[in-house]
Amino acid sequence: MKPKKDKQHPSSYRPISLLSCFGKLLEKIIKQRLMLELERRNILPEHQAGFRPGKSTIYNILRLERYAQNQLRCARRHSAVILFDIKVAFDSVWHNGLIYKLNDLRLPKYIINYLTSFLKDRTASIEIENVLSKQFHLKSGTPQGSPLSPLLYIIYTADSMNEIPTHTEH
Repeated sequence: MKPKKDKQHPSSYRPISLLSCFGKLLEKIIKQRLMLELERRNILPEHQAGFRPGKSTIYNILRLERYAQNQLRCARRHSAVILFDIKVAFDSVWHNGLIYKLNDLRLPKYIINYLTSFLKDRTASIEIENVLSKQFHLKSGTPQGSPLSPLLYIIYTADSMNEIPTHTEH
């Protein structure tokens, strides 16, 4: 349970994924290969900084702040900076939608097959005060603690800024 939260409210709890050490090792290998492919083909958004080595979200905050200040001072245009903090982000990754995007990106088949297997037929159960629920199938979400989860979330949301007008910095 999250600290200082009402234990009667379901959102006060966070899932615990029981992951195999060997499975996590394989996930790290797949993540490296997937990242190489994404970088080689320049698939990820230019300013995607979260969960990427050598990048920083602070850089983007400063970049947008400078852009807004420049618009106000030099161009004398109205300007605003909007920042999003997405709650339960990894839980929102819809498996079928992600698999569709992986195929649409024409990633190597072995990576798509592994990731499809990684996401499909995941189950969960809930234990509260030593009472365990029946297992149920998960159709969304990536496992907490998995090396692949952040990268899969980035891929899932990579096209979210595609329709932003060209005169808008993002």
